[in-house]
Amino acid sequence: MQKTAIFGGTFNPPHLGHRFMLESIANIADFEKILVLPAKIPPHKSGEILSAEHRVNMCRIAFNSVKKAELCLDELYLKGKSYTVNTLKSFRQKNIKNPVLVIGGDSLVDFHKWYMYEEILSLAELCVYKRGGISDEQLYSAKERLEKLGGKITLLDICPPEISSSMVRDAFLKGKDCSGFLNPLVLDYIKENALYKQT
Repeated sequence: MQKTAIFGGTFNPPHLGHRFMLESIANIADFEKILVLPAKIPPHKSGEILSAEHRVNMCRIAFNSVKKAELCLDELYLKGKSYTVNTLKSFRQKNIKNPVLVIGGDSLVDFHKWYMYEEILSLAELCVYKRGGISDEQLYSAKERLEKLGGKITLLDICPPEISSSMVRDAFLKGKDCSGFLNPLVLDYIKENALYKQT
């Protein structure tokens, strides 16, 4: 049964850790395609978020050559904050079948804090990659807890590089070299558009 992977994020900016994950899940045979889903206003995020236009442009640059990956802008057009449950409901209306949310181990451990998380479990499977600071014991405990609620969860033996968008933004603000974190063309885009106070 072919499935659609959902790889969401703020992508502020998209970095090489995102690229690593996309390339890794593209090699999973079950996935027919991967929808890269830039978030509008993530409920758990605070502070200033770069405009959707810039984030989408950078995603196009960063991920255009990843097999199976397709940029999906659906969340940007939903009203209000980007609640995953609403996005999945909109996918059902568009007949996107067998969606699988790709999330990090830290998100799995905190999944019970997500808005209407039990309904999310009824709408999509979870595919979970490892994150630094999250033990296997924590992962298996969270998996077992959510499976008792009817969730279908797969743990991947994949751990992306320890890069975060906040780390990249902080490096820019401090005038540090960011070439090890970003696609060179994304780095050029950031500089050309003077993003993250880069001049």
